[in-house]
Amino acid sequence: MNPALNSAVPLDPATTSRSLSLILLLAMALPMLMLYAVGALAPLLLDAWQIAPAALGWVNLASFGLAALLSLCAGALVARLGGKRSLVLLFLLLALAYGLMFSLPGFGGVLAAVAIGGVAQALCNPATNLLIARQIAPAARAGVVGFKQAGVQCAALFAGLALPLLAHAWGWRVAL
Repeated sequence: MNPALNSAVPLDPATTSRSLSLILLLAMALPMLMLYAVGALAPLLLDAWQIAPAALGWVNLASFGLAALLSLCAGALVARLGGKRSLVLLFLLLALAYGLMFSLPGFGGVLAAVAIGGVAQALCNPATNLLIARQIAPAARAGVVGFKQAGVQCAALFAGLALPLLAHAWGWRVAL
Protein backbone atom coordinates (compact mmCIF):
# COMPACT_ATOMS: atom_id res chain seq x y z
CA MET A 1 0.00 0.00 0.00
CA ASN A 2 1.25 3.48 -0.85
CA PRO A 3 1.75 5.38 2.45
CA ALA A 4 0.98 8.67 0.71
CA LEU A 5 -2.57 7.43 0.10
CA ASN A 6 -3.16 6.31 3.67
CA SER A 7 -3.64 9.33 5.91
CA ALA A 8 -3.07 7.17 9.02
CA VAL A 9 0.56 6.55 7.98
CA PRO A 10 2.71 9.64 8.59
CA LEU A 11 4.87 10.84 5.74
CA ASP A 12 8.58 11.47 6.12
CA PRO A 13 8.79 15.21 6.97
CA ALA A 14 12.04 15.71 5.05
CA THR A 15 10.63 14.15 1.87
CA THR A 16 7.39 16.09 2.24
CA SER A 17 9.30 19.33 2.73
CA ARG A 18 11.48 18.75 -0.37
CA SER A 19 8.55 17.73 -2.58
CA LEU A 20 6.36 20.57 -1.40
CA SER A 21 9.24 23.04 -1.80
CA LEU A 22 9.64 22.10 -5.45
CA ILE A 23 5.90 22.45 -6.09
CA LEU A 24 5.91 25.83 -4.37
CA LEU A 25 8.90 26.97 -6.45
CA LEU A 26 6.99 26.07 -9.62
CA ALA A 27 3.90 27.87 -8.33
CA MET A 28 5.98 31.03 -8.03
CA ALA A 29 8.02 30.56 -11.23
CA LEU A 30 5.40 29.67 -13.82
CA PRO A 31 3.16 32.75 -13.55
CA MET A 32 6.24 34.94 -13.99
CA LEU A 33 7.82 32.86 -16.75
CA MET A 34 5.18 33.87 -19.28
CA LEU A 35 6.02 37.54 -18.72
CA TYR A 36 9.75 36.99 -18.84
CA ALA A 37 9.24 34.94 -22.00
CA VAL A 38 7.59 37.87 -23.75
CA GLY A 39 10.54 40.06 -22.80
CA ALA A 40 13.17 37.52 -23.83
CA LEU A 41 11.46 36.87 -27.15
CA ALA A 42 10.36 40.47 -27.80
CA PRO A 43 12.35 40.95 -31.03
CA LEU A 44 10.67 37.92 -32.59
CA LEU A 45 7.24 38.76 -31.18
CA LEU A 46 7.26 42.36 -32.38
CA ASP A 47 7.95 41.15 -35.89
CA ALA A 48 5.38 38.33 -35.75
CA TRP A 49 2.60 40.53 -34.32
CA GLN A 50 3.53 43.63 -36.30
CA ILE A 51 3.26 45.86 -33.24
CA ALA A 52 5.30 48.79 -31.96
CA PRO A 53 7.71 48.11 -29.08
CA ALA A 54 5.65 50.35 -26.79
CA ALA A 55 2.68 48.00 -27.20
CA LEU A 56 4.50 45.39 -25.12
CA GLY A 57 3.60 47.48 -22.09
CA TRP A 58 0.07 46.14 -22.46
CA VAL A 59 1.40 42.69 -21.55
CA ASN A 60 2.51 43.95 -18.13
CA LEU A 61 -0.73 45.86 -17.68
CA ALA A 62 -2.86 42.82 -18.51
CA SER A 63 -0.99 40.57 -16.10
CA PHE A 64 0.17 42.79 -13.26
CA GLY A 65 -2.88 45.04 -13.37
CA LEU A 66 -5.25 42.13 -12.94
CA ALA A 67 -2.95 40.47 -10.40
CA ALA A 68 -2.83 43.66 -8.31
CA LEU A 69 -6.60 44.03 -8.29
CA LEU A 70 -7.25 40.38 -7.51
CA SER A 71 -4.56 40.26 -4.83
CA LEU A 72 -6.84 42.39 -2.69
CA CYS A 73 -9.23 39.44 -2.34
CA ALA A 74 -6.94 36.48 -3.13
CA GLY A 75 -6.02 35.89 0.50
CA ALA A 76 -9.67 35.50 1.48
CA LEU A 77 -10.28 33.14 -1.45
CA VAL A 78 -7.26 31.02 -0.54
CA ALA A 79 -8.39 30.90 3.09
CA ARG A 80 -11.81 29.66 1.93
CA LEU A 81 -10.47 27.10 -0.58
CA GLY A 82 -7.47 25.97 1.41
CA GLY A 83 -3.88 25.81 0.24
CA LYS A 84 -4.04 22.57 -1.73
CA ARG A 85 -7.18 23.45 -3.70
CA SER A 86 -5.84 26.94 -4.32
CA LEU A 87 -2.64 25.46 -5.71
CA VAL A 88 -4.63 23.14 -7.98
CA LEU A 89 -6.63 26.14 -9.20
CA LEU A 90 -3.39 28.06 -9.78
CA PHE A 91 -1.89 25.26 -11.89
CA LEU A 92 -5.13 24.82 -13.87
CA LEU A 93 -5.17 28.55 -14.62
CA LEU A 94 -1.55 28.34 -15.73
CA ALA A 95 -2.28 25.38 -18.01
CA LEU A 96 -5.09 27.38 -19.59
CA ALA A 97 -2.93 30.49 -19.91
CA TYR A 98 0.01 28.68 -21.50
CA GLY A 99 -2.34 26.77 -23.80
CA LEU A 100 -3.94 30.00 -24.95
CA MET A 101 -0.57 31.66 -25.41
CA PHE A 102 0.49 28.80 -27.65
CA SER A 103 -2.73 28.50 -29.64
CA LEU A 104 -4.44 31.88 -29.92
CA PRO A 105 -3.32 34.01 -32.83
CA GLY A 106 -1.82 37.44 -32.49
CA PHE A 107 -1.16 39.92 -29.77
CA GLY A 108 -4.73 39.88 -28.44
CA GLY A 109 -4.42 36.18 -27.68
CA VAL A 110 -1.28 36.78 -25.67
CA LEU A 111 -2.98 39.57 -23.73
CA ALA A 112 -5.82 37.20 -22.84
CA ALA A 113 -3.35 34.50 -21.82
CA VAL A 114 -1.24 36.76 -19.60
CA ALA A 115 -4.39 38.15 -17.99
CA ILE A 116 -5.30 34.60 -16.94
CA GLY A 117 -1.71 34.25 -15.77
CA GLY A 118 -2.31 37.37 -13.67
CA VAL A 119 -5.09 35.54 -11.84
CA ALA A 120 -2.61 32.75 -11.05
CA GLN A 121 -0.07 35.36 -10.03
CA ALA A 122 -2.54 36.81 -7.50
CA LEU A 123 -3.04 33.35 -5.99
CA CYS A 124 0.59 32.25 -5.81
CA ASN A 125 1.79 34.02 -2.66
CA PRO A 126 -1.32 33.46 -0.51
CA ALA A 127 -1.54 29.79 -1.55
CA THR A 128 2.14 29.01 -1.12
CA ASN A 129 2.40 30.86 2.19
CA LEU A 130 -0.66 29.10 3.58
CA LEU A 131 0.77 25.72 2.65
CA ILE A 132 4.10 26.59 4.25
CA ALA A 133 2.36 27.68 7.43
CA ARG A 134 0.32 24.49 7.61
CA GLN A 135 2.65 21.86 6.17
CA ILE A 136 6.21 22.85 7.06
CA ALA A 137 7.78 22.59 10.51
CA PRO A 138 8.45 26.01 12.05
CA ALA A 139 12.23 25.55 12.02
CA ALA A 140 12.20 24.87 8.25
CA ARG A 141 9.73 27.57 7.18
CA ALA A 142 12.20 30.37 6.47
CA GLY A 143 14.27 28.11 4.22
CA VAL A 144 11.21 26.93 2.31
CA VAL A 145 9.99 30.52 1.87
CA GLY A 146 13.39 31.48 0.46
CA PHE A 147 13.42 28.49 -1.86
CA LYS A 148 9.92 29.10 -3.22
CA GLN A 149 10.66 32.83 -3.69
CA ALA A 150 13.69 31.87 -5.79
CA GLY A 151 11.18 30.58 -8.34
CA VAL A 152 10.73 34.13 -9.62
CA GLN A 153 14.45 34.49 -10.34
CA CYS A 154 14.67 30.94 -11.74
CA ALA A 155 11.94 31.86 -14.22
CA ALA A 156 13.90 34.92 -15.35
CA LEU A 157 17.09 32.89 -15.66
CA PHE A 158 15.36 30.18 -17.69
CA ALA A 159 13.65 32.74 -19.94
CA GLY A 160 16.92 34.52 -20.68
CA LEU A 161 19.06 31.44 -21.18
CA ALA A 162 16.80 28.85 -22.77
CA LEU A 163 13.92 30.54 -24.56
CA PRO A 164 15.93 32.40 -27.23
CA LEU A 165 17.70 29.13 -28.08
CA LEU A 166 14.41 27.23 -28.23
CA ALA A 167 12.85 29.96 -30.36
CA HIS A 168 15.77 29.88 -32.76
CA ALA A 169 15.50 26.11 -33.12
CA TRP A 170 11.71 25.62 -33.14
CA GLY A 171 10.06 29.03 -33.34
CA TRP A 172 8.72 31.45 -30.77
CA ARG A 173 5.38 29.64 -30.21
CA VAL A 174 7.14 26.47 -29.10
CA ALA A 175 9.48 28.51 -26.88
CA LEU A 176 6.53 30.19 -25.21
